[in-house]
Amino acid sequence: MEYRFIHHWQYEPGEQENLILDEAIALIETERSDTFLTDLAAFISEKARAKYVLIGLLTDDAQKAHSCAFLRENQVLNNITYSLKGTPCNEVITQRFCYFPVDVSTSFPTDVELKELGIESYLGSLLLSDEGEAIGLITLMDEKPLENAAFAEHLILVLSPAIEEELLRLRVKTE
Repeated sequence: MEYRFIHHWQYEPGEQENLILDEAIALIETERSDTFLTDLAAFISEKARAKYVLIGLLTDDAQKAHSCAFLRENQVLNNITYSLKGTPCNEVITQRFCYFPVDVSTSFPTDVELKELGIESYLGSLLLSDEGEAIGLITLMDEKPLENAAFAEHLILVLSPAIEEELLRLRVKTE
């Protein structure tokens, strides 16, 4: 199993990437609509060049996730609820961040969906409440290695506070 932790603090965005980060900040400062998470997922998918992006809300026991935004090539997919056991998402819960550049489906043989979708690489980050409670996760997946995983991580870190706010709003709304 190849697993790599990316240290975002060692990453220096280039000029084009800084422009994308400025766009990200402008996007989260706009008025929020019901499609906010989907809009952010589409932005991440396009700018990080990831085929799949999923933003999920964790159940109270953190054993399952319910997708609030799930896209394939910027096309909205039906939201799903799935068990984290045996998936790379479970690694996100325990590690807070993980990146599998290649062979992620081989590393998680019980995750049938990875095989069905032909997922080769996976990058995931835990989303937290202000109190540090795990509330959700964001994952980027592709059939090939991500082109610039360090930038993808950096982009997620910039957008995470806004995503976390929205997940908390959704959580309260469903209670």
